[in-house]
Amino acid sequence: MSEASDDDVPDEVDEGEEVAEEPTSKREALFIAGGVTAATALAVGFAFSDEHAGTPWMIGSLVIVYTALAAFTVWRLRARGELDEQLRPRGGDLTVGAIVAAVLYGVATGVHLLVTSPPSPRAAWIMHVYATLGDPAAEGRHLLGGAVFVVAALEELVWRGLVQRALLASFGWLRAWLLQAALFGVAHLPTMFLLGDARVGPNPLLVAAGVAYSLVWGRLAMRMDRLPPALFAHALFTWGVFEFPIWSP
Repeated sequence: MSEASDDDVPDEVDEGEEVAEEPTSKREALFIAGGVTAATALAVGFAFSDEHAGTPWMIGSLVIVYTALAAFTVWRLRARGELDEQLRPRGGDLTVGAIVAAVLYGVATGVHLLVTSPPSPRAAWIMHVYATLGDPAAEGRHLLGGAVFVVAALEELVWRGLVQRALLASFGWLRAWLLQAALFGVAHLPTMFLLGDARVGPNPLLVAAGVAYSLVWGRLAMRMDRLPPALFAHALFTWGVFEFPIWSP
């Protein structure tokens, strides 16, 4: 086998220059997706446990885990020469995100009215979800809402900027799109039991919503081939559900 000629290899690379890496292998993609799923499941299980629900540790634990994962995501995007094209905001990103968030909020409200509104016993499911967030009239409520916004933005960065993009190279857009949504649901499986009710059983709300909405956010990220619109959509929706509850006592 002949060696590569000097013309095939650059003499030098400028310091700090970003060089695109080879496409992600299937093994690496599955390792990344599985690692993020496991880390998220552990964080969710910790955050929504009886000991930590409604306390600063609930949101704090999610911030810690997602900040670490987001830092790795940013590092990986930069190493692959994709950071600027993926995260640089453009005009209209906030508008698109807000419109998608408003539509999803309307869907969530409609599902609540059809499935979990009183006098249905399934109202216990959504009651448990909001009960974990603490007293809606408590001081610092809006600060907590800001933290929820940040967690959702970091979550979107990790799941669509890391997991979906890693899967995309090895599995194609359709399988990557479906798989990232399914794994997002798997990562939230602990909430089925931690937020369940003795009368009506395990609580599927966060898992079902996570899968369905991940399909929307994932498709938006693919369609735009950039992350900011999906980041805004995810963060604004989650913040809206927190600040303007679709259920109240």
